[in-house]
Amino acid sequence: MIRIRCCCLIWGIAVTALSVPSESTAADKLSRPTLVISLTSFRDDNRYANVFRYELSPTGEGKFTGKVTPGGKRSDHHPSLGQDGSMCVFAGEVVGAVNQILSWDFSAKKSILLPMLNSNSTAQMAPSYCSSAGLIAFEAWNRPGNSGRWDILLYDIATKRFLDSPRLNTAKFDERKPALSPNGKWIAFTSNALGSESLTDIRLYDRERADTIALPGLNSTAMDSEPSLSDDGRWLAFVSDRPGGSGVRDIYLYDRLSRQLVALPGLNSPGQEQSPSISRDGRFIAFVSERLDAAGERDIFLYDRLAKQLVPTPGLNSAGDEYDPCVIAIPVR
Repeated sequence: MIRIRCCCLIWGIAVTALSVPSESTAADKLSRPTLVISLTSFRDDNRYANVFRYELSPTGEGKFTGKVTPGGKRSDHHPSLGQDGSMCVFAGEVVGAVNQILSWDFSAKKSILLPMLNSNSTAQMAPSYCSSAGLIAFEAWNRPGNSGRWDILLYDIATKRFLDSPRLNTAKFDERKPALSPNGKWIAFTSNALGSESLTDIRLYDRERADTIALPGLNSTAMDSEPSLSDDGRWLAFVSDRPGGSGVRDIYLYDRLSRQLVALPGLNSPGQEQSPSISRDGRFIAFVSERLDAAGERDIFLYDRLAKQLVPTPGLNSAGDEYDPCVIAIPVR
């Protein structure tokens, strides 16, 4: 069982380490960088899902700029982009086989070998890729040497080996849905360990301290899941079905500095929202919605937290499902 140990001194150290970016909404602050979204879609094949790369220019033009070459009878999903937008890691599932963690270079248009990562016959899903640290976090079912349930594993691309993460996983419960912060310091994840506030809660693991950090005011007695982190770990976007939302499931944003939820006016709808992905600076949130006025049953939307409104994404959605977004911002050079 994970025990949350967080005395005032430790919490103070963790919080003061966070940067406090300006929340100004001046015109110069609201100029947009190029935004890149990786996503899963059935737009080209209604049998097998494919991973795509979509780019939105600062002036609002949107276009697809890449696609993972489909594997035979393979569905690809949950892509996670590196911070320059050229490489993504994703889960691929061939019919009759278990999920494996794969990688694709959009610039070179080829797959990248990840030695020893898939050296077992158990399911591995939901990867999170941190390009700056060269790490991939993912969930694995009953992998030899682990708890026998869902655990979160951490793979180092350079050394081609798995890294130890003391006190991250539990022996009798499930740890899932990992989200690495872009700086590689934090892993947000879900756990159903006893002592949680509900059946599924969000936890935050500090890799430097090798322990979890308290998140006062985040979890509820309902389901809280699918976390996504900003670079410094200050902003944590997630989905919850707690009472009082706009629909059955809604997107929420937690500010670890103020220890409270932050309003997201205009983001949620009466339909279900899920799968948030927050940009490195905490400004943009890509998410999935099942709102009735969308192009398909599931579509991807983009929200600007500073402008407090949705951002148009021309050509992004289709009559087929779009889901599993990952958004990154490419700084203006």
